[in-house]
Amino acid sequence: MTHVRDAGRQVNGLRVPGVHVERRTKLPEDEATVLYPHYERTFGPLRTAAAARHVLSLEEFVEDMADERIDKWVATDGEGNFLGLSILVTDLAAVPWASAEFYAARHPEHVARGAVWYLGFTMTIPGEQGGGIFATMLTAMMEAAVAEEVIVAWDMCEANVRAGLNDGIMGMLLKGAGAPSIQVDTQTYFTADFGVGAD
Repeated sequence: MTHVRDAGRQVNGLRVPGVHVERRTKLPEDEATVLYPHYERTFGPLRTAAAARHVLSLEEFVEDMADERIDKWVATDGEGNFLGLSILVTDLAAVPWASAEFYAARHPEHVARGAVWYLGFTMTIPGEQGGGIFATMLTAMMEAAVAEEVIVAWDMCEANVRAGLNDGIMGMLLKGAGAPSIQVDTQTYFTADFGVGAD
């Protein structure tokens, strides 16, 4: 159910002229299959940069694109050519690695009305990075989040945090919608080498 308390509140975000952002609940398999190589080029390097698994297989990607619990924010140009994609999960049950109980303990009213969303990933096609496509998609998502007064959660690997991506997102959320961000948890991976010192 859509929840709107402050329909007059404005979001101050970037909107690149000629870029259209559409909120869709499903992408058909043929579209998802075409988009997957862009996804692979964007996130493939995380296979060796992050300890946790971040990259979906083609089958998993197609499945997510068909899942109506996952909103797809699709950016296109004036001719309908694909420019970027962000996914925003509106049902925590669709995020298997997220604990719904964790968020319910901290935001019971939001969880009760389905108002804790999870930012899954965002990408732009090669050659379009830095052109404002991501910021334009984020502006559209912020408008929806403000209108429905939700909490948006996300996670990010250390490699992307060190690259400044998280600071950039938090800055845009604060400047664009007055939404402060905080770190709510962390998980650190360790290894032990039992071969050290062996004869």
